[in-house]
Amino acid sequence: MQDDRQRPQPARRQNGMSRRALENGFSTISVLILMLLMVIGVGFLIFFPRSKQSVIEKRELTTFPSFSFASYFSGEFTAGVTKWYDDTVPYRDDFKNMGNNIKGLFGITTNDTAIIIGKPVKPVKNNSSSSEPEASKSDTTSKSDTSTASQSEETSEKDQKDFRQEEAEGGYENGMLIINQDGHWRGLELFGNGSGNNYASSLNELNKQLGGKVKVYSMPAPLASEFYTPANFADYSASQEDCFNNIASKLDEGITSVNISSVLRKHTEEPIYCRTDHHWQALGAYYASEAFAKAAGVDFADISKYKKVDTEGYVGTLYAFSGDSRLLNDPETFTYYEPSAKYTTYYYDQSFNYQGSWALLNEVDVANSYLRYMGGDSYVVKVKTAVNNGRKLVVVKDSYGNAEIPFYTSSFEEIYVVDVRYFERNLVNFIKTVGATDVLFTMSAYSVVGDNADNIANLITQDSSSTIVDEQVTKKEEGTD
Repeated sequence: MQDDRQRPQPARRQNGMSRRALENGFSTISVLILMLLMVIGVGFLIFFPRSKQSVIEKRELTTFPSFSFASYFSGEFTAGVTKWYDDTVPYRDDFKNMGNNIKGLFGITTNDTAIIIGKPVKPVKNNSSSSEPEASKSDTTSKSDTSTASQSEETSEKDQKDFRQEEAEGGYENGMLIINQDGHWRGLELFGNGSGNNYASSLNELNKQLGGKVKVYSMPAPLASEFYTPANFADYSASQEDCFNNIASKLDEGITSVNISSVLRKHTEEPIYCRTDHHWQALGAYYASEAFAKAAGVDFADISKYKKVDTEGYVGTLYAFSGDSRLLNDPETFTYYEPSAKYTTYYYDQSFNYQGSWALLNEVDVANSYLRYMGGDSYVVKVKTAVNNGRKLVVVKDSYGNAEIPFYTSSFEEIYVVDVRYFERNLVNFIKTVGATDVLFTMSAYSVVGDNADNIANLITQDSSSTIVDEQVTKKEEGTD
């Protein structure tokens, strides 16, 4: 007689086989999906065009290395291929933006990477939130006994809002402050002070070598943190105006110091600085240029004489530095001004070899808006204007000075622009060769107390025995920008 209790056994065996078959099926499907994703990934990396530049990082990406047997056997070639492959992932910026947005949703930040010039006034920790110290009361009176901007500027009709006396939402992220002011996010680089001794001594030496025949001016450009650091973060950044006044006290009597901090402070409610980029806006450069023109005693065209051009959707270097998605998702308007004055612009390489006559204000995409001024820092530039006053200006600058140049087209007959970091000729010989009457040093606070200032001494001594020739004067290129 059959035992009925044995009858369910075949069903259990059948269910077990079904589960194993189902599991095997899922495993097969998982493997196939994984293989498909791998094929898609490999195909993406192989067949999609490699990225050539990073708009976020403001740089050209690694190029494919040149092959030689020597580089191959030394391992240099294969290392270069690996670096190129890693650096030029297709749609690099899009993936980086996606990653930063995802991290931003979870409040995730990366390790501090930005460099603060000088020593921060207050030690800071990553992800620090609002702190309690009140804004420090800095002396806003210039100590320079020469033609400072504060002495030449009239009192503003309307008192500007002092952002330093107000607290703001935000925190210390990746080496800088990310704050919310007036409904918009702003990035601020911190300033840790510095002596500026090398800057002052180099200007004094240049002035000595020029023998008083050329007027020398010093006009450092403050960072946005000088005006927009909130009260609850006031101790995180030192006073740049005090630093500039200290430097001015070390300059020889024949050098005119133009401290524009008090000038810009009267316009803080206007868009004088970028929120997402470490540079100032053209409007800030305009007020600085006006202060210099007054100190130099030359005519200066009112901003109403310029054509204002707005570029929407700009996100600059501070997003690249911080990777903070709040800056990415709060783009700003980049504004520049086209001069109505007639002028012609000539370009040279850093050894002052003539390259050609092109526009002063270049066509660029939105992401590279600040490169509109002379295409950046790659060239030595000469601007010949319709002004007839016998004044020739040499501007020694970092990237901050680029935005000033259009505003000098109504003030000087000729303008020569050299970058303190890249110029390869002797600065003293150059000034004498072009017949300059005025020399303006204009660069950011970082440059004045940092390595860029150290290079001024090299400009004075390098290539001192060679003769400088302006090849453009032999060319017959006519026309105006």
